[in-house]
Amino acid sequence: MEETNTYRAVRIDDTAEWRMIIYISRNGMSAFLKNEEDPMEPLIVIFSLEWEKDDIRLLSKIEAAVYDHPQLLDDFSTEIIINTEKSLWVPAKVVDYDAAGREEEYREEADLYNMVYEAADEDIFMDEIEDKVCLYSLEAGLLPFIRRTLPGARTWCQQTLAVRRFADQVADMPRLYVDIREGEADYYGFDGRKLLFAVTHPWKAKSEIPERIFSLMEVFRLDKSSTQVMLSGKKDIRAELMGLLREELNFVMLTMLPSSISKCEQPLAVGLALTRR
Repeated sequence: MEETNTYRAVRIDDTAEWRMIIYISRNGMSAFLKNEEDPMEPLIVIFSLEWEKDDIRLLSKIEAAVYDHPQLLDDFSTEIIINTEKSLWVPAKVVDYDAAGREEEYREEADLYNMVYEAADEDIFMDEIEDKVCLYSLEAGLLPFIRRTLPGARTWCQQTLAVRRFADQVADMPRLYVDIREGEADYYGFDGRKLLFAVTHPWKAKSEIPERIFSLMEVFRLDKSSTQVMLSGKKDIRAELMGLLREELNFVMLTMLPSSISKCEQPLAVGLALTRR
């Protein structure tokens, strides 16, 4: 249900002390302020909107949310998390002409992305982590809107924040992380620090989640007896899945996260962004 209260700006004496986090998905949008100078200062929720999935009107809903909350346009250090299922991970050298080695190994970002999804060049976001690049898009016109309206903001795919976090949780065996949200889940596979896959899939029945886990394990040849499967996200679903998965897998547990993130009621990507300095 969409927010109906009259908008009132939060009084902030020094915008330099605060960081704005904006979260955008097909299901809604929210914005938060975190004090970077005083860790005891409570998180401020500027707004939190939920709406029915409507691809035709998505951009107009996002634009209205920004214009209805003009404090988002203040001089904050701003990060925007784009929650999208349309992401593509590629080696960084493939989109770097100088690093590609040979001209035939180089690819334009839009050419690569459109091999899997469909988006215009100006609608494709790009994140880079070490030797990996995440290409992603949510809605036509969103990237130009952000550049016009929030020109200093840093954008992230929700998968990028998770990949960066999970890559550091190295173990002696391969790991498969599953972050569960209402109607969709992110799946991440690692062998040491090497990213095997990062994908988002929708679900209608909870039984689809373990089916997807076993399918990914089969595709990437991950042994059921020696692969850690770690769950985060919706508490009721992950608790139910733990028992089901342990019938076939040796290592199933909750994802190791700081307590501040585990107790956070926000999506995992928001928790990761809020705790990062």
